[in-house]
Amino acid sequence: MMICVECGSQVEELKRGLCLECYVQKYVDADIEDPIEIKLCSKCGSAKKGKKWLERPDLQSIMLDRIEDAISLSSSIDQFSYHVEFHEGDPRNIKVNVTIEMVVEDHIREKDLSSNIILKKDQCTNCSRREGNYYEAILQVRPSKKEMTEEQKKGVIRTVHKRIKEDKEKKRDIFITAEREIHGGLDFYLSDKMVSKNLSYDIADKFGGVVTTSSELAGREDGRNVYRMTYSVRLPPYEEGDFIGHQGMIYRIKNAKSGSDPVTVHDIKNDKITTLDKKKIKEAHIYGGEELIKKAVVVSEEENEIQVLDPETYDTKTLLKPEDHPPGKKEVEVIKVDERLVLIPQEKD
Repeated sequence: MMICVECGSQVEELKRGLCLECYVQKYVDADIEDPIEIKLCSKCGSAKKGKKWLERPDLQSIMLDRIEDAISLSSSIDQFSYHVEFHEGDPRNIKVNVTIEMVVEDHIREKDLSSNIILKKDQCTNCSRREGNYYEAILQVRPSKKEMTEEQKKGVIRTVHKRIKEDKEKKRDIFITAEREIHGGLDFYLSDKMVSKNLSYDIADKFGGVVTTSSELAGREDGRNVYRMTYSVRLPPYEEGDFIGHQGMIYRIKNAKSGSDPVTVHDIKNDKITTLDKKKIKEAHIYGGEELIKKAVVVSEEENEIQVLDPETYDTKTLLKPEDHPPGKKEVEVIKVDERLVLIPQEKD
């Protein structure tokens, strides 16, 4: 048997010359930071937890997490539990009492601790970046014509804002720093490169554009070069419904979307749906759209031809009749291109 130097008890085993009960009282201890600081963003109300800023935080949950982090315990403790009691008072300086129960080899020691939680105003990374006009990439949308149409502008803006809203729900540091109308198109300064890249292809697919990419050195961070990206979407000079002239043929655009994929067109002369490579029709003549279509009165009809009155000059014109042209029509739709009157067959699906 061995004798405890503290209380004189005879025991089979000593820890540092002490029986287990004296050892627990002398060496098993706990402490807590005072004060405990929690940072809250003065702009958006986010709270900092570790290295991350949490949007719309559960403040009590964050306080409990910080209290646990602030408690320091002896390394010999097998397990512990604690109870927290908050005291009402200054909402920015909250007094807290913590009762800790520590266990070492079935011996229990309790200790009461107290601290003050200080809610400190700060600025989260997002708000700081917003105020500093931070951006990682520029998304540019440009027309091939002089200016984008109002419908195109509204469509692009809707697409960008919808995507940013969806992505922000997954990653809170995604935002639009600025958006501008410039050079007949639109510029969006965005906080995330990958989102900008994905958006450029979304817009190209939706509006029929082609994407090009460039970069510029913005500085250095952690010893590495940091680049800002520019994703440019060039919209085609034609829109769905436009009539174009290409290698002596007249086509009507049916689907100009899906990025660099071929353009689906209605071959007016042969009355069939086909496709044209976008690269091949860059220099195609754009006659116009819906505004070109006129109604022409049918004067007479033969097996393969019909005679109509030119809606502008009222001269009689003879036009080839498509194979499935419905007989007996009193009016037909026509367009005039290069002083020629062209019958518009009923479009096929």
